[in-house]
Amino acid sequence: MNFLITGGAGSVGRDLTALLLEKGHAVRVLDKRAEGESLQGSLEDRPLVERALQGIDTVVHLAWSFSDDPIELLQGDLKAHVVLLDACVAAKVSRLFYASTAVVYGKPVERPITEDSPCLVEDARKPFYAVAKLAAEKLALIYWKTKGLPVTVFRFWWSYGKEIGGRHLRDMIALAQSGQRLSVPGGAGGSFLDHDDLTHALLLAGHEKASIGQIFNLSTAYLEWSEVAGMIVEAAHSPSGIEVVPRGQWQGAQFLADPWELSTGKAQRLFGYHSLFPPATARQRLANAIALYREGLNRKL
Repeated sequence: MNFLITGGAGSVGRDLTALLLEKGHAVRVLDKRAEGESLQGSLEDRPLVERALQGIDTVVHLAWSFSDDPIELLQGDLKAHVVLLDACVAAKVSRLFYASTAVVYGKPVERPITEDSPCLVEDARKPFYAVAKLAAEKLALIYWKTKGLPVTVFRFWWSYGKEIGGRHLRDMIALAQSGQRLSVPGGAGGSFLDHDDLTHALLLAGHEKASIGQIFNLSTAYLEWSEVAGMIVEAAHSPSGIEVVPRGQWQGAQFLADPWELSTGKAQRLFGYHSLFPPATARQRLANAIALYREGLNRKL
């Protein structure tokens, strides 16, 4: 297949590009930070987007600012999103995959979280971001219903490749390296997604018409924060202890307080998705990603 990846210079996009190329697909990248043979520029530039779509059959839309500014989200991200949707209709692409986020659920009210769970965006840790991403999902699906653009939406929580990043992991690594105790809430964690599994899901869904016009959760493995803390302590060769605080008594970062366990049952039913990795392998790959992230942080010091 011939892929266009918007936001392909980001951490997810770089891994996805490399994995698709390894599998023999052609990949073009459009990103504000693109270099080399990739196209550099904004999705708001309609002529550039039209040029980027020439010869493309599948689009993976990753580009997003992650801003908390509603004006930037409306005038930047959502405007660019509509420009891309219109251009995809005109180019008659065979599939648009929109990378959304579990943040649209706002706050878990059931376990596991399914695609039918309520989207309580006003309760999200980043409510402006959540409502904009949900609006982008709705716009994409409306383009499918009204203009025939074949759209598939993927929601995922925290993804990783050979490395993983994030402020909360960085803070926990710093504590471990200083020998301080790591405190985590009990019964809370998240569904991590390996970039190999994201690539796998794209290729599976791309050959299944039943996935068009649908929203799917994606996940590789659910881990509690106590497990992640253990990986961090091991990676740092640290004597740090791990304190598991009952959720009702947790006073730390609210981001860590809930069980973000995503059900992938719908993806399994409609296009045969299963993680490429058994649980032990998935956990080891995440542990390896954390260890590489720690090494990278230390090199920057």
